[in-house]
Amino acid sequence: MKEPKPMQEIHQIQEKIYEEDKNLSRKERIEKTNRIAEEMIRRHGLKLRFRNKDKAA
Repeated sequence: MKEPKPMQEIHQIQEKIYEEDKNLSRKERIEKTNRIAEEMIRRHGLKLRFRNKDKAA
């Protein structure tokens, strides 16, 4: 059974992200995820607070 085109595109995106991130350390992956999340929050004007665990201690 052939996948629908949108599902194929999703899988291609997932594979691309995996290839980009597979050699990152756990800390690097967390930092990248946080950076992307902050960018999305700002871009969409969401009123969410950032919490940086490194600075909280």
